[in-house]
Amino acid sequence: MKAIVHFLFSKAMSKRDQNREARRRAILEAAKQHFADRGFHATGMADIAAASGVTPANLYRYFPAKEAIVCAIADQQREAVAAVTAAALARPDPLAALDALLVHYLTEAQDRTQSRLWLEILAETARNDRVRAAIALDDEAVKAGFATLIARAAARGDCRPGLDVQATTVFLIALIDGAVGRMAIEPDFDLARATATFLDLIHKALAP
Repeated sequence: MKAIVHFLFSKAMSKRDQNREARRRAILEAAKQHFADRGFHATGMADIAAASGVTPANLYRYFPAKEAIVCAIADQQREAVAAVTAAALARPDPLAALDALLVHYLTEAQDRTQSRLWLEILAETARNDRVRAAIALDDEAVKAGFATLIARAAARGDCRPGLDVQATTVFLIALIDGAVGRMAIEPDFDLARATATFLDLIHKALAP
């Protein structure tokens, strides 16, 4: 009897956890859309609650403030970075893997909603220490992936001698950040078309 009760209780808890996680994801998606469309400071917790189908009181059970939502978005991004980086690092050719990683991030940047969202979040890092700390973790994860691939390519002689791996890594990420900004500033900018040119410039800069 105890085993049956334990099984039923565990099943009920599992279902409850699934529902809670689904609601949490819905809140995050609603927040992303509002931050991208209206801006971080113009979006209130009541707006996010209404868009995600929960009451304001229930929303605060998940996230005590908007900055907590931004930190959760950063956590999601870090998980995605870990997955795409692991796939790149598993490839035998580091330069081909570097291309794949660059294409991934540049393809993400083509989503204008995503680009506006990250510009909002990056702007908030200048004002909010907690948000800055969360985004810094994401940034370190991205840098680690690029730096590892560049170092591997250099060790194989695929890059020019004396290349500063860390400086090159920061430069690559700055170019991606610039592409995100360009998408917001120039509505007609065709990043998909520009990606081939972007990669060609990188290849020439790294070539031995």
